[in-house]
Amino acid sequence: MRRQVWRELDLVFGRGDNLLELNCGTGLDAMHLSRRGVRVTACDISHAMIDQARQSARSLVGVPTPDFRVLPTEQLHTLEHVDLFDGAFSNFSGLNCVADLHSVSRELGCMLKPGATMVLCMLGKFVPWEIAWFLAHGNPAKALRRVRGTALFKDHADALRVHYYSRREIISAFGTKFRLQGYRGMGFFLPPTYMDSWADRFPILTTALGRADAIVGGLPPFRSAAGFILLHFRRTAEK
Repeated sequence: MRRQVWRELDLVFGRGDNLLELNCGTGLDAMHLSRRGVRVTACDISHAMIDQARQSARSLVGVPTPDFRVLPTEQLHTLEHVDLFDGAFSNFSGLNCVADLHSVSRELGCMLKPGATMVLCMLGKFVPWEIAWFLAHGNPAKALRRVRGTALFKDHADALRVHYYSRREIISAFGTKFRLQGYRGMGFFLPPTYMDSWADRFPILTTALGRADAIVGGLPPFRSAAGFILLHFRRTAEK
């Protein structure tokens, strides 16, 4: 799935672009773009993640090194930057941990150039794989957690609340500053990441499912019933 995201990022961002990444984790996406000559300011709430990202970035040679910052998405307004960014992206559901997407939209609207591209990878709302998996294991509460809208994960150091937004809710939240250009699903055929043990046991089948996933991800109804949804927005012109 990460390779699918990279293909999308490579299509819309290019050498010389100056990008803002939200919820960068260990910096894999930022470093991928850096190797293509893209400048990235990458933010994450976790000190440990940023430390690991900075350590990994030492291996980059002859390309722009990402500027990793410890910064919660809810505090974007405190980010010091001179120029407006050419684009922004957030991969693998980081924004699902944010309760107020409208606030994020307002902040990004002030930080991106008119016409800038924004790519968001967020959790899907209805995932048949997940429903079937947890029902088969006798856990209906987890099977329906996305449908209910929020879930509290207590197995983290700090309890983590995840918000499962519908596509319409996401579009509405960003609609005042951004216009949707298109979207696709990822993970309709591929099983969720917590089924890694299953994937390890059946690598050939998993590879085949991944290829099928890439083919149908942009087609209805598959794109609306996938584990992740990848949305392309464009910053509207200043009025």
